[in-house]
Amino acid sequence: MKALPAATADLLAFLATQKAEIFDLSGRIDSRRYLGRRFPEPLPLIMSLQQYPGYRRMVGENWMHWHDYYEFFVALSGRGDFRSGNDRFLFDPGDVVIVDPLKIHGVMRMDAAHTAFVILFPAHLVAQAGAVVDQGFLLPWDRRRAGVLPLLKADNPQAPAVHEALLRLAQSWFQAEVGEERWVALKFHFMAVLFQMRQAFAAASSQSIPTTDRAVREERLRRSLDYVSLHAHESLSQPEAARAAGMSTSRFRAFFKETTGWGFAQYVRELRVERAAKLLRETDDSVATIAHMTGFADQSHLLRCFKGKHGDAPLAYRQRHRS
Repeated sequence: MKALPAATADLLAFLATQKAEIFDLSGRIDSRRYLGRRFPEPLPLIMSLQQYPGYRRMVGENWMHWHDYYEFFVALSGRGDFRSGNDRFLFDPGDVVIVDPLKIHGVMRMDAAHTAFVILFPAHLVAQAGAVVDQGFLLPWDRRRAGVLPLLKADNPQAPAVHEALLRLAQSWFQAEVGEERWVALKFHFMAVLFQMRQAFAAASSQSIPTTDRAVREERLRRSLDYVSLHAHESLSQPEAARAAGMSTSRFRAFFKETTGWGFAQYVRELRVERAAKLLRETDDSVATIAHMTGFADQSHLLRCFKGKHGDAPLAYRQRHRS
């Protein structure tokens, strides 16, 4: 195996000495697939070293979700398979994975020993509406060209500078000191990380997304997913969801794909399959009843969609999970 650069090795070594928390997604994702967070004051920034022992049961599209804040993480140990929108890629220790706001994303598979240093923040920590220069710090998220993976590999020539800045940020975060000086130091080192990440992705940048447009997209997405969540068990049509978002059907079709990375029909189908799977695990209802309760045309329609995703027929899936 190729040796890691010194800055990368130092970052991983420091984080390996810190206490990790067990993270579990169960019960935290709502019916819209939204994962909410409450950010602290005076600095709306969350960092944590996370382990995921429960993900051996949880990984996959049942746990795909979205959020309106920014996220990136550094893999410390274990290999993972990540999907964000239509992008799917493997990550290894030392890689930095960027999670785009509003994109439906999640881990598809990962090693049991996986640990990650996770950083979460809302846009207003970095850039207020109209602050053009400040918005430049969000280039890896907001200006990354289509087709460029949201991934900085550990062997990228720019990665050591990012890792060195991340080490200083992590040292400030995990130190025992409290008070105003710590908040100032954290904000300084955090912005330094964003600057180095901007440098790493500068060649893959395109037109920026105005902050006001981002806010409008968030609100339209919430309205449309609220509507889908309430009516997915019915004969739901795309024009109905478009009206809920205040858009024409053609504009909504492109908007939904661009914003979430998923087609609208795919999203509804996956949501219905997930709800059917939950009922199969937790009830004794017949497959025909579950098909009716979750919005499928009939039992055969559920069977086709369910096998396409899970590989098992519904009753075989129920038996496997109960045993």
